Amino acid sequence: MAGLLDIVPPQARANFLAAPGFETQLAQLLNAGALANGWLITGGEGAGKATLAYRLARALLWRQRPLDAETLDVPESAPEFALVASGGHPDLFVAARRFDDKKERYATEITVETIRELNQFLSYTASMGGWRVAIIDSAEDLNRNSANALLKVLEEPPARAALFVLSSAPGRLPATVRSRCRRIDLRPLPNETIAVFLESEGVVEGGDARKLASVAGGRPGFALALALGDGAAAIDAVGDFWAAAAKDGDVGIVASRLAAKEEEGAFALFRTLLNARLAAEAKSLAVRGHPKASAFVDLHERLNALFRRAEAVNLDRYQILLAAGRAFGAAMR
Repeated sequence: MAGLLDIVPPQARANFLAAPGFETQLAQLLNAGALANGWLITGGEGAGKATLAYRLARALLWRQRPLDAETLDVPESAPEFALVASGGHPDLFVAARRFDDKKERYATEITVETIRELNQFLSYTASMGGWRVAIIDSAEDLNRNSANALLKVLEEPPARAALFVLSSAPGRLPATVRSRCRRIDLRPLPNETIAVFLESEGVVEGGDARKLASVAGGRPGFALALALGDGAAAIDAVGDFWAAAAKDGDVGIVASRLAAKEEEGAFALFRTLLNARLAAEAKSLAVRGHPKASAFVDLHERLNALFRRAEAVNLDRYQILLAAGRAFGAAMR
C-alpha cells in the first residue's frame, strides 16, 4: 500500500482524472492560440484544481508541443515537466500562502506583496522564450488588498501570459475578479470512477475503496486524502458528531477525540466532510420545501466562518467543536 510520502503532488502528477473528452476543448484552444489570459478553475476541495492548473501550465510551457495535440499531456522526459515538478521553472509563478519560519506555520492569507511579485513577474519577457504562467492557489486565501492587486493584472493582462485562479468557493470572490476570467468547473466524478482511481494509486482495495469513494463527493484528490490514514477516523467523527449534536448538542466526546495533538489530520478532513454533509442536507431540505432548510443554510455558513476564523488565529479545537455543536443543536430545534 502507498503511504503519504509516495503520493504524487499536483505539480508532478502526469495523469488527470476527468470526464471523457474534458480536455479536448482546452487542447483545441491551446492549439489555436486562443487560450484566454485569465482562467478561474473551480471545484470542491480535492477536485483536481491544482493538478489541472499545473497540467495547463506544462502544456503552455512545453516548447516542443505538437500543434495538433489532442490532450494536455507532456512527456515526463521533457525538461519542462521536470522543471515544473521541482518548482524550478523560471516562467512559472505560484502565489500561495507563504511559510513563516519564525512562527513555524503558514501565513493565513496571500499577501498583497506576493501578488505584486506576481504582477512584476508577468511584466518580464519569458526566460525560455514562450509563455509566462501564474497560478493562484487559492483565491480564498486572498485578502482585500491582494485581490485588488490581482484585479489590476486581470484587467490588462500582458501578451503571452496566463493566470489560473483556483477556487473552492467562487461565489465568495469579488464579482470583478470572476467577470474577468473564463471559467472551468470541475464536476464530481462517479463513485465507481473514484474507487477505481484509489485502487490504481495503491492506497486501498475493494470495499474500502468503495466506502471512501461514497463520501468523497466525486473528488479524486479528496478521496486520496481520506485514504491516507485519517479518513476512517474523520468519517467516524462526522457520524458521531452529527448524531450527538442532533440529539442534544453534546459533542464533548467527539471534541475531546479530535482535539488531541495527533488528530490534526483527522480534524482537517472532519471539517471538509462535515461541511459537505451540511451542504447536501441543506440542499435536500430546500428541494423538499422543508421549513428547516434556511436554518441549515445558515448553519453551513456559520460553521464555515467559524472554522476559517479558528484556523486564522489558531483557536483551540476542543472549544471550536463545542461551539459548532451548540450551533448545530440550535438549528435542529
